[in-house]
Amino acid sequence: MSMIENPLVSIIMNCYNGEKYLREALDSILAQTYKNWELIFWDNQSTDKSVEIFKSYADERLKYFYAPTHTLLYEARNYAIEKASGEFYAFIDVDDWWEKEKLEKQILLFEDQEVGLVYSNHFYKNEQKGTRIVLYKRQLPSGRILNELLNQYVVGLLTIVVRRTAIENLDHSFDPRFHVIGDFDLVIRLANKCKFNCIQSPLATCRWHGENESTKQKVLHLCEMGKWLNEMNKNNSISSLDGFRKTEKLYLYMKGMNWIEQANIIETLKVIWAIPFGKEKIKLLLALIMPSPLLKTLRK
Repeated sequence: MSMIENPLVSIIMNCYNGEKYLREALDSILAQTYKNWELIFWDNQSTDKSVEIFKSYADERLKYFYAPTHTLLYEARNYAIEKASGEFYAFIDVDDWWEKEKLEKQILLFEDQEVGLVYSNHFYKNEQKGTRIVLYKRQLPSGRILNELLNQYVVGLLTIVVRRTAIENLDHSFDPRFHVIGDFDLVIRLANKCKFNCIQSPLATCRWHGENESTKQKVLHLCEMGKWLNEMNKNNSISSLDGFRKTEKLYLYMKGMNWIEQANIIETLKVIWAIPFGKEKIKLLLALIMPSPLLKTLRK
């Protein structure tokens, strides 16, 4: 490899009571065809058998750290990063897994020194239905893609490999205030600074099982997005883009749908008044008079 001879990749795995799927995640790391990696396993004070499972593996590349206090997810990710020694970072949660050639294929794309992050397509597995599909059917963007990501965010944290210096060049890594949108915030800030590259084939599997944080924390997600949009409005290199306006519109739409589901007509009307004219405004108006069983269809 002409770029750097087998650079060390630090794999960040945060764990809090992840015993159910942990072995599958660990096995997918150990199966990697790219061998120069370390796993930073940050145990956020688990009370199940996660520690026992992790320590049953005898490999010096697996490094265990116990959190002195239990913290929110993205603060925990930052603590794990502080323990990392690699020139590149990758991320995997305990309920996801990788294809065996993931790291090998992605590291090759860092030959271009302007590339700060490489991501890929990925599979989406529905545990309840027993299905696994390729999440994105279209060509995914590469290059300076900030506006494209704001128009349609397609980067799964489980797929990324990021150059250490790209994160160090930011004001901060993960924002510890966030519990749901921390990866989105980090990736957008990286896209504002550097080029991305992409492997079009799926290299990882995201598992949906109904207990995912993004599923359980819908209201918190909206609160965090509202805060993020307010703050990014002060960053002209982001807020001036058409994609940012689309993100704002999508946020208002999802906020309006949330108020409709809670039968709060006054707050719904405030959102409808605020949202620019377009399909989102029309769909919210329709949702006001639509029977509740049809709302799920309208949200799509």
